[in-house]
Amino acid sequence: MEKIANVKNLKRGESVNFQYKGKDAILVKTKQDKLVAYSRVCPHEGGTIVWDESINKLLCECHLSIFNIDDGTVYKYSSVFKKMNNLTPIGLKIDNNQDIYAT
Repeated sequence: MEKIANVKNLKRGESVNFQYKGKDAILVKTKQDKLVAYSRVCPHEGGTIVWDESINKLLCECHLSIFNIDDGTVYKYSSVFKKMNNLTPIGLKIDNNQDIYAT
């Protein structure tokens, strides 16, 4: 397993991009101090997912779909889509040194 970050070095609302199984991923420390990680590949057409701290949501840069940070579910998407899947979650492990790893 490759270390993503250390809990002590992440501020609330901060994100870290990393690679997971050869694909782009994102780790976010929410404003409530919860750590979450998801694939950065949009489930619609493969656009890049980014963190927008100002609205506390994850966004697809291509279609401006919006995802809930707590569970990766779709918050809002364009009416041109019939359906939108949720983001793919990535499990996390924190060791005794507070280092964060994707599982």
